[in-house]
Amino acid sequence: MFQPHHDRPLTSCRRPRAVPNRPRAALLGALVALATVGATGCGGGDADARQKDEKRTIAFESCSRTVELDRIPKRVAITTDAIADTLFELGVGDRIVAKTRGESAPAPELKERLAALPGLGTRNPSVEALVGAKPDLLITDQVEKVSGKLGSPSIAELEKLGIATYVVGGGCAADLSEDTSGLEALDGDIRQLGTVFGVEARARKLADKLNGSLDDVRRQTAQEPRTKVAKLSQVAGQLYVTSGGLSNDVVERAGGTNVFADLPGQFAPVSPEQIVARDPQSIIVDNFTATTAGENEAMAYLKRTFPTVDAVKKQRVLVIDAAKSGARGSTRPVEGVAEIARFLHPSMSRSQ
Repeated sequence: MFQPHHDRPLTSCRRPRAVPNRPRAALLGALVALATVGATGCGGGDADARQKDEKRTIAFESCSRTVELDRIPKRVAITTDAIADTLFELGVGDRIVAKTRGESAPAPELKERLAALPGLGTRNPSVEALVGAKPDLLITDQVEKVSGKLGSPSIAELEKLGIATYVVGGGCAADLSEDTSGLEALDGDIRQLGTVFGVEARARKLADKLNGSLDDVRRQTAQEPRTKVAKLSQVAGQLYVTSGGLSNDVVERAGGTNVFADLPGQFAPVSPEQIVARDPQSIIVDNFTATTAGENEAMAYLKRTFPTVDAVKKQRVLVIDAAKSGARGSTRPVEGVAEIARFLHPSMSRSQ
């Protein structure tokens, strides 16, 4: 029914930040260090289109590594459909040449376009498929997918093939026992990708737009009582709850209080009895297919499993596109903050 998007350990890369009570004033957080060397017009306004084929030396940070490119990438591979959201917003989505299926469904407006792309595998990209796609840059949401384990290629192996690797913010956590960054990491990704693709002005505009959306939610929920929330997913019969990381940040920014935030890491396995015991006021369920069938299946599961929980009895349940609640490197979690806020605080919808 559900598909938790971090069901395997990740290879350690950098020390993640645990931020259980992070400020919600704006998206802008800790910026990833940027260095652009030898570029002409790099503060560039939207000479973006004219710059895209320009040769320039570009340096960016990824999992405590400095990666250097000798030109703006023309061919990009991605390891989850949700990363395409940001690339299309930056005006470089047409450079995506291949993808893995990943854990998140594509945005509806991109579904057909992304479905037409060559596949790199179900989850981890295969070396053979990458060689065939000939990307300059691979963008991944999880460092495990380029760890050299579980059939995945390693970053060093990709470098030998002439493929640079960018791991989006929050994707370098060692495993689920470590907390990781929230939405502030998206700001770093947008700005850094703006530099990588020579679209700095467009990246700034996008960051400002996302900040504005988050500020609107913050203002509208400032005087609302916080709602006790449990956020669930399930795989192979095992129930998981969000405990930290990006998904927890989305809930917090929407005006919710995560009743499982005391558990370690980003996601934690629980029993149905633990859900019953904490009796959340509202339940949010990830829908990894983002389909009506997935929503119906989730609702049937909740009614069957938690008939005595207050949230289920009062129909205080939201089944949400999983990318909106926790897809790293995607702009959709900002949409998710607004959607969850309207669900938790119905007066917001009535006032709009």
